[in-house]
Amino acid sequence: MDEHADTILRAKYADFCSAQLTEVFLSLSDERIYELVQEEARRRNLDGVTLGFRRMVQLATTKLRESVPLPDFETWKKDYESEPERYDRYLLGLWRQLAALGEGDGPAGEGDDGGT
Repeated sequence: MDEHADTILRAKYADFCSAQLTEVFLSLSDERIYELVQEEARRRNLDGVTLGFRRMVQLATTKLRESVPLPDFETWKKDYESEPERYDRYLLGLWRQLAALGEGDGPAGEGDDGGT
């Protein structure tokens, strides 16, 4: 597989994972989201730190990734290549931007510990 095709597949994978996490995130109550933020903040020793909205979303997303079953890239790639239409309907379209930037290595927030 050429590098460009691999970049596009990785971007689609990141888009798919983001869509799955977004669906779960939006189904949660405000109270549950706050609990996730607090749990992850404690885990990262951020107690007492004032967190902005973006940082709170990152913390909640990181915590969700622990409980939302997502396939690894190689598993997803095999499934996607055999039946792309099964996955395309879940893509948010973010993959186009990620592919143009050469990004898309994993689920939302992966490897990003962000800032406060």
